[in-house]
Amino acid sequence: MDLVSSSDVGPASLDRMAREGILVPLGPEFGAPVDLPVIPADRARPLAGFVPGHTVVSGLAGLWIRTGGYRPRTLDLIGVRGLHRLPPGCHPPGWIVRFHSGAAALEPSDSFHGIRVAGPARCAVDSLRWGDLGQAIPTVVAGLRGGTVRRAEVTAIVAGESRRGAGATRLRNAWAAIEEALRAA
Repeated sequence: MDLVSSSDVGPASLDRMAREGILVPLGPEFGAPVDLPVIPADRARPLAGFVPGHTVVSGLAGLWIRTGGYRPRTLDLIGVRGLHRLPPGCHPPGWIVRFHSGAAALEPSDSFHGIRVAGPARCAVDSLRWGDLGQAIPTVVAGLRGGTVRRAEVTAIVAGESRRGAGATRLRNAWAAIEEALRAA
């Protein structure tokens, strides 16, 4: 699919086309025509060249690449310990980039437009650990209800996570709240 970029039509026109429903925004620099299906590779394309090959995209950005919906502002990149930062000027426009060390860097992943993306359950776990919970909880619940995220896989990952790791308490509390809400529904 050909994406429309702000360099093609200008930033003001790109914004107007998104407001008028002509384009699905894929970030501040790109949009896709609304009458054509947008696949994960299309959502990953604007990030090409900005995601280091030794990292994997996870969290809300990983779920967005996989399933679409509301584009998060934060791009969580997971790598092995000792990860280097992106050089100044190498951040994708419109994204806040955060680096983390974690298991996702070594787990199986899928590649979309040359960008490695963690599995759906790992993305769900990492979104609950690091993402804006106001966006993470509804996104994870929608993934669970839609079948793109499997409850048993998330439960297994949460159970295997260190209780002392960064965001461990937040992750466990958010997942417990989701499970309680799903049981009550």
